[in-house]
Formats: sequence, C-alpha cells, structure tokens
Amino acid sequence: MTKIILPKTYIEYNKQIDNPLIFLAGPIRHAPDWQEEAIKYLFSKNKNIIIANPRWNASKYISSLAIDGRTDFFTRQRAWEKHYLNIAFQNGCVLFWLENAPGLMTRVELGQSMAHYQHDKNTKFCVGGDKKFLDIETIRYDLLTDTGKNIFSTLEETCNNALEMTEKPHL
Repeated sequence: MTKIILPKTYIEYNKQIDNPLIFLAGPIRHAPDWQEEAIKYLFSKNKNIIIANPRWNASKYISSLAIDGRTDFFTRQRAWEKHYLNIAFQNGCVLFWLENAPGLMTRVELGQSMAHYQHDKNTKFCVGGDKKFLDIETIRYDLLTDTGKNIFSTLEETCNNALEMTEKPHL
C-alpha cells in the first residue's frame, strides 16, 4: 500500500488510514526534487507507510500514488502542511532534508520542531542535509545542543532514521 498525500488533500487520518505518516520537510523553491528520491527509497524499504509530500508540482509517478480526498478543506497549503506535520510528529516522523536551497520556511519548521521536542520527547523528527546548505553547521550545533540529535549526511541515512522512528512506540 504505497500512498502519498499531496498538497491541499484532506483525509480523516485515523478513520481512512492509520499507518505511520512521514512528512517530507525541506526546501521546495529553487531546490531539486529530492522528495521523489526520498519517496522511492522509503517505499522500497516499507510499503505500509503514508507520505505527505508538500511539493505541489509532483511528477506523474508521484501523482499516480496520491490518495484521493477532499481538496476544499484547507484554505492554503500552509494549513495543509501544519495539519500533517502535527500528525507525523505523533504517528510517524517528520523527515527534514536540508537541500542546497534557501529553505526559508524549512528553517521555521525545524525551529518549531526543536521547540516542540523540548516540551514533548514523543515528537518524532529527524534531520539530514547537504553540506552546502547555508548555516548547516550552526543548525547542527543547535540541533545537537537542544535535542541531542545530529544531522545525517545522506538522504538514505535520513530516510532510514525516519523509518526507524515510525516503528518506535511513544515513550
């Protein structure tokens, strides 16, 4: 059951689907389509996960795996992102990939994730990144200091960590 939730699609998560959700967080604008690479890798390892992919211009392959749902529920994509980020924190994992691109909202989301984790250790997220991502060493320092987490250097390592987190029960 390889399924993807695309932008602005609403599904009743615990009613329609209860499999772990991995939310792909990271740069979209001015970034290569790292999400498709991550999706193919994740599904090659576990076909029972659900993936929320915020990239609005998905390929035909990704679109063919999309879950049908309401598209009039969210007034904007940001509301969609926040909805599925919150589900993934608790029932899956938020996978951050810091691709060499500006990633302005990614920085906000990562900071929010770190703060959320400090208050709730059940918050599941992992971080990987391209060493060319601006200020990655500062992010690495803050992430390690504030959460004890490190930044993985490959997308595959990051995906593997996300999959491990989907298998771990809450603390």
